[in-house]
Amino acid sequence: MSGRPSLRTPEVEKQILDALRLGQLHRPTVCKLVGISPRTLRAWRNQDPEFDSKLRAAEAKGEARLALIATQGAEEDPRLALDLLRARYPERWGRKHAQIEAQVKLDGERPPGLPRALRPAWDAAVKSNWKDRAACRELEIWWATGQTERPAQIEALRQLLGELEAEAGGKDDGPKGGAT
Repeated sequence: MSGRPSLRTPEVEKQILDALRLGQLHRPTVCKLVGISPRTLRAWRNQDPEFDSKLRAAEAKGEARLALIATQGAEEDPRLALDLLRARYPERWGRKHAQIEAQVKLDGERPPGLPRALRPAWDAAVKSNWKDRAACRELEIWWATGQTERPAQIEALRQLLGELEAEAGGKDDGPKGGAT
């Protein structure tokens, strides 16, 4: 008895791996792209450890590619650098942590060391009941780096990121560097 032909072909596998290498990290989206269900992909991975290994390597390359693009974008926009830090180290940079830290800092008056350039941001944040996102981001950058100049902030964030990666050491087996 002959069943229907398998959807798993070398061409479909190549499409899946290529899409993941490009950074389409969401497996269900990749499955839709090639016309299979996530359950089918999971079954293929469970049945074929070599394919599973290729799939994981393709995802790592896709992640490295996106990380490189995002890191290069952070050169121009320190807010993107903060977003990267929040995503990479949520325990230290995540919104919940920042909100707790901000609440502690906000209970009092303006911080004594608040630079003159940030006083308007502080006032805007207070006036909006801390809902002015631009003002809050400026203050977050200053709290994170102690700097007000953007080039210095970027450099300080870059140094901090290097320290955090060094601290993580061998804990992270993810991509470290360029993308394919």
